[in-house]
Amino acid sequence: MTALLRSSSMCVAAVLVAACSKASPDAEDGKVEAKSEAEAEAKSDVAGNAEADDAKSDAKAPAGAPEHADAKTWTFDAEEGATPAGFRLTETGGAGTPATWKLVEDPEAPSPPMTFGITETRNGKATYNLALVEGTSYADVDISVMVHAGTGELDQGGGPIWRVEDADNYYIARWNPLEKNVAFYVVTAGVRETLLKAELDIAVDAWHELRVVATGTEMRCFVDDEPVMSFADARIKGPGMVGLWTKADAATRFDDLSVTTP
Repeated sequence: MTALLRSSSMCVAAVLVAACSKASPDAEDGKVEAKSEAEAEAKSDVAGNAEADDAKSDAKAPAGAPEHADAKTWTFDAEEGATPAGFRLTETGGAGTPATWKLVEDPEAPSPPMTFGITETRNGKATYNLALVEGTSYADVDISVMVHAGTGELDQGGGPIWRVEDADNYYIARWNPLEKNVAFYVVTAGVRETLLKAELDIAVDAWHELRVVATGTEMRCFVDDEPVMSFADARIKGPGMVGLWTKADAATRFDDLSVTTP
């Protein structure tokens, strides 16, 4: 707009000079010079606007962090049947009444429409319900999952498991709204041992993210992007499967299970 106003003013001035001087050579030279200056300023304004647009574009679309080749995510939205492909249902300390795992529709899920979890279980406190992702193998791992606690009189909630050698040897991070805490466990030879607990009073009827970053013996836990606890343990060092875990009669649903290397 500035360039156009300047250009218009110069043209008017040039016309007045021409009228007064009857198009003298000096006036003609002034007209040419004014036109050249106006064109130069207009080009400068266009170039400046283009640079500004480029800067805005760069600010809106910053380069993202590169993804690891072994990164995997299960949203459960394109699955068919009761159990997602590649998941194996099993138990630790089973009593002959395995829990029922199903794909469940939930329009309020973190990534709708489908979630995956336990819809029915009559198990007691000595039984842990597992859904293992076969074909996965991680020692150092960054694993996260969205958790929605459902029903359960003996236990509620759940969380991810990692370095799973089999149904009797693995690590757990679980949230329990009944106890209002989050905990780290290690299971060896079918026996669970508490490694660390931290108080955690969060909304029971909402989705929450549990995330674990395990590097060597060091393991850190985050809930909804907030660090809550860390510990060191060397009982299971090698790579293993990842999966989902609940205890006893905890009917819990999961969404957006993601795993990669730290």
